[in-house]
Amino acid sequence: MRRDVPGLAIRPQIRFITGERGARGRARPRAMEATRRMSEFERETIVALSTAPGRGAIAVVRLSGAKALPVLTGIFRPRKKRSAFPKGRPVLGRFMDGGQAFDEGLALYHQAPDSVTGEDVVEMHCHGGPAIVGTILRLAREMGARPAVEGEFTRRAFLEGKIDLVQAEAVADLVAAQTEKAARAALNHLEGRLSQALEGVWEKIVEAGAHIEAAIDFPDEFEPGAGPTVSGAPMGSAELAGLFAEIEEALERLIESYRSGRILREGARVAILGRPNAGKSTLLNALLGADRAITSEIPGTTRDTVEEVCDFGGAPVRLIDTAGLRDTGDPVELEGTERARKAAGEADLSLMVLDITAGDSEVAWAVREARALDCENLFVFNKMDKATLQTQERARAALRESAPDAQEAVFISALTGEGLPKLRGEVARVLMDEGGLSGTESVLTRERHHGQIAKCLEAVRSARAGAEGDISPELVAVHLNEAQAALAELLGRDYGKALLDKIFSTFCIGK
Repeated sequence: MRRDVPGLAIRPQIRFITGERGARGRARPRAMEATRRMSEFERETIVALSTAPGRGAIAVVRLSGAKALPVLTGIFRPRKKRSAFPKGRPVLGRFMDGGQAFDEGLALYHQAPDSVTGEDVVEMHCHGGPAIVGTILRLAREMGARPAVEGEFTRRAFLEGKIDLVQAEAVADLVAAQTEKAARAALNHLEGRLSQALEGVWEKIVEAGAHIEAAIDFPDEFEPGAGPTVSGAPMGSAELAGLFAEIEEALERLIESYRSGRILREGARVAILGRPNAGKSTLLNALLGADRAITSEIPGTTRDTVEEVCDFGGAPVRLIDTAGLRDTGDPVELEGTERARKAAGEADLSLMVLDITAGDSEVAWAVREARALDCENLFVFNKMDKATLQTQERARAALRESAPDAQEAVFISALTGEGLPKLRGEVARVLMDEGGLSGTESVLTRERHHGQIAKCLEAVRSARAGAEGDISPELVAVHLNEAQAALAELLGRDYGKALLDKIFSTFCIGK
């Protein structure tokens, strides 16, 4: 007996993948693998230089596809005669053009499906001269391989089911990582830690869906108010609500991690603001360890923004030195002031630099300026080499009185380096949470990840509200299907060519 959904001519399609059950009776989702069909173009053997172009000690040329081994045997002659090319072991030999050797190096052959792409894969390690690499690429093309496009090796690994889409994106993120912690976060994704967390959420959604579907199919088997039975265990409304709460909590944790993850991957913008001669350019040079900005005792030396990237506790930070903030009739200096405020508005954090020797009026001015800016602020008292402990305590008290909700101020000397390590740590702490700072937790690093998790969370919340209210199970199931669809697209179980083209177009050739 099935209940019809009011207003719908047909029952909505329910497509929960329940799979077999674990020891505790929970549903284990079968991998909801999309049908990954490769076009004829995608099945052609491809070749590309996998190391950086230009001169180098070693270069690696990679092939993938059915013709990879024939191309290798046409170019490479092992020193020792072999009846068959060994699998997965480096072989020393010479690279040949016709009957003439032009280089000596190593070759490796990985047979499908036990390779990075799931196809036959060959790697040729040669000396890194452009002439040698060019000859190998030419010979490979003449023997039937075509040049690979951006990210095509990783794309084939995805299409062959070796990795999911989150792991595929991590390959590009690992190559582009600007700091060690950013690389660690990308490696976590590549090793499947984020995917495992998403699979855990998927499993709970599947379990909730299985109970809802049972309520649709067998509504007469349960007492009013009781949950449906799956594997002989009735799930009451409180237990079902608890399951929804677990799902929401897991999704919310992932969404909260996005700020840290985005900064690890993309970097943060930090504007250095303050009055003329507060020591902003000196601070920039001290943090960079190089004389990047011109410094002078003359107020107004910096007229335009100066940007450089450095590592702040694992966070890649783009520091933006700006013109001094003050009222002026000089049109050039006025333009510099406007650019400084614009830079602050586009920044993730601003460092408001104060001359600690300037007195309480400096603090009052800085607090007014900070409140007018549309970004988070960190007050930095500079020139501690000219101040006493009493001056420091007075400045701290003045800031506490003027801005009781402000972050704890940092006291430094950009000239001597005093307090700079603490400043670096405070900037990293303000920009990233503990998970991002540790580099060990799974965090969302891409806008695509954040958007799909947000869709999933919205659908789960709608399903929970429906399950707790007087809404038919069919409509609750629709919301849970939407949650599954969001995760399916995120992991690459449901995808379109346009999505793959967009993702892999950002890769370098050879990956």
